[in-house]
Amino acid sequence: MNKHLLKSIGAACMSAAVTLGSLSVLGGSVPTVSAADTDNYAKLLQYSLYFYDCNWCGSAGSESAITWRGDCHTDDEIKGGFHDAGDHAVFGLPQGYTASTLGWAYREFKDAFNSTGQAAHFKKINDHFIDFIKASTKLSGDSVSSLLYQKGDGDEDHKYWGPPEMQGGGRKMFWTSNSASDIAAEYAAALALNYINFGDQESLDYAKALYKFSVAYNKCEPNGPSGFYYDPEYSDVKDEQAWAAGWLYLATKDEYYKGECASHQTQYLGWVHSWNNVAVGAAIVYAEITGDWSNATGWIGGQASGNGYYCLDDWGSARLNCSLQTTLLIANKHGAIDKNDWCKAQMTYLLGENPFNTCFVTGFASNSCKNTHHRGASGYNNYDELGENTTYGPNGKVLVGALTGGPNKAGQYSDSIKDYQCNEVALDYNAGLVAAAAGLYSIYKTGSVDTSIPGVDTVSNGQ
Repeated sequence: MNKHLLKSIGAACMSAAVTLGSLSVLGGSVPTVSAADTDNYAKLLQYSLYFYDCNWCGSAGSESAITWRGDCHTDDEIKGGFHDAGDHAVFGLPQGYTASTLGWAYREFKDAFNSTGQAAHFKKINDHFIDFIKASTKLSGDSVSSLLYQKGDGDEDHKYWGPPEMQGGGRKMFWTSNSASDIAAEYAAALALNYINFGDQESLDYAKALYKFSVAYNKCEPNGPSGFYYDPEYSDVKDEQAWAAGWLYLATKDEYYKGECASHQTQYLGWVHSWNNVAVGAAIVYAEITGDWSNATGWIGGQASGNGYYCLDDWGSARLNCSLQTTLLIANKHGAIDKNDWCKAQMTYLLGENPFNTCFVTGFASNSCKNTHHRGASGYNNYDELGENTTYGPNGKVLVGALTGGPNKAGQYSDSIKDYQCNEVALDYNAGLVAAAAGLYSIYKTGSVDTSIPGVDTVSNGQ
């Protein structure tokens, strides 16, 4: 898999090559409660959280709700966090983006988490993110002296194919004392949201220190080990700083942070809220602060048009689709836009009403994709066993609740373990799925949760 993706600021494009088929954008009526998988948003929210248990790093055997997971990487200098994707490295930028976006989802749609019984499970996942961020941040007074921005060498990690429990420990730690400003800001945003959501004063103290660190150096980590999540031409820090400053203002009401959020806004939006560009998210937070939603909704509203599947990029189109849904649903909650039916139609496509007759959320439905690019679930212990196989092995596991990449702009998709462009899974993919599921449930109130899921200990999460 290749995480060397660019922070695109180009104009977004809408591809109708993959269509919604017979599905049209829905009318204005609110549907009645239905058990159909394509509008079972309670179940979708429930399942979407379990992917994080699948990718739990550290004491997974005792803490993850996935029964086929065990302890891993317990020899790491800094334990915890979440495996990035189908690999086992922990990359700071998507880690911070995911933690902050999940916190945003909980803040906006707490009613959905509470009424579906998912609040305790969310809190467990959120705490694991927050604990890792704090452990990765070394403080000297109210300043950051060093920051762990990555653990595990990407190239070395990708030479291994097998379950994380069998991977050697003592992985390389990547620290900085004067860069990784984008990651520091993402971490600050996640911590500020943790304070807003749960009142943890320590999180707010860390958030302030990390923001100060970010703006003191204003640069991304230049090495970008292995080229993962870094490109010198496109990497920037202002969008992450605007994102963090907005949440710090809402947490503290300190005018300094309001000014920082304003001064770091991106003038021309051109990409959805994503790991490599949080300008839209920052614009929405700033709109909430000022009451002026025109900049944010002008762009996202223009993207949500037509009946076709919204395909912004060849790589992981489903995660970008869900991210756009997230921002539209949040803007709708604040009375700034009404694109709920468009979001519902897009999610219906992702959940199986599409030309591939495939649900792009693993384990969710009988027609869910089954062979995603994921070492731990694949059933193979090394590359020799994997060989040329495109499907999971006899010992493969059900990867519960992961959003896979989805079709590309040419309208192609294959449920193959080797297709990491269309069949990859990752932390940032599910951040948008969790948020969109919560937003849709908050509006439509459809579906119900499962009490028995293969490979999942639902009791441990209070369900």
